[in-house]
Amino acid sequence: MQCFRGALLGTMVGDALGMPVEGMSNSVIRARFDVVTEMLPARLGRGTYTDDTEMMIGLAEALLDTPGRLDAHRVAARFGENFNPDRGYGGNAQKILSAIRDGAPWQDATKAHEVPGGSYANGAAMRVAPIALAFYADSEAMVRAAAQQAAITGHTHPIGRIGACIQAIAIRWAIKSREQDVELDADSFLKNLKLAGPEEFVDAIGWIAQNLRASPEEAAVHLGTSAQASCSVSSALWAVLSCPQDPESAIIRAVNLGGDTDTIGAMAGAVAGAYHGAEALPQRWTQALEEGDKGKGYVIELADRLLALSAQA
Repeated sequence: MQCFRGALLGTMVGDALGMPVEGMSNSVIRARFDVVTEMLPARLGRGTYTDDTEMMIGLAEALLDTPGRLDAHRVAARFGENFNPDRGYGGNAQKILSAIRDGAPWQDATKAHEVPGGSYANGAAMRVAPIALAFYADSEAMVRAAAQQAAITGHTHPIGRIGACIQAIAIRWAIKSREQDVELDADSFLKNLKLAGPEEFVDAIGWIAQNLRASPEEAAVHLGTSAQASCSVSSALWAVLSCPQDPESAIIRAVNLGGDTDTIGAMAGAVAGAYHGAEALPQRWTQALEEGDKGKGYVIELADRLLALSAQA
């Protein structure tokens, strides 16, 4: 199914497109580039990925290591094995994964470096696409697994944890919509999300429902583009739901919102790719993606193996 490939390649595409302008506001992006529509030179080279994709790969590997379940110890081990600080990890995640790589049990590493109350950032949401694929046949198990993997990097604040769950739900919903040959219906998705909290997400989802025709500048202001999951997950959703039939425009819109551009792009790419499929992603982007031991070809292989795994469920 091209949708499984699309979810993982979409993550990689949005990540790579957004990396060179990470941290810039949408006004700065406009002043420097007008609109970012092409892969730009980046710190590791044009078309390279960040920690978003690297952790997505590790999560997919771990799910394939333990078919039918999420083993937090195996996920942490994969994160540690793949950890490359040059990919741009956040401060706490870098400390946690450095300790795991050096042999510390993940619970000890997380406890030593977790922020009080848990992180509300988007680290658990940006990498969650493989969860939606591995548990495609069981939505409840998918939500549990999305929340469980958030704990490994200390994303235990309700905003960080639920952000991962919402992103997984969105990816699965996108694939289901394509499977049933129905259009991406924003009203249907937002109404059926059944979101009870945190209020930051309730407010953001409510704004999205009423403002699908808002300008990107308005969305950036009202939803926010920071690494806080309630901002970036919501902004990525808005980008997709406001361009439901055009994955290229959705990903461009997500990246050009500014702020945490690589992650907003990665999450929008995952949802748009899940609905439209890998073949709908612009070839000029996919052809620019890095190759190597864990490059584009490997990501496609992981998606195909997750499809086979989900078929056995």
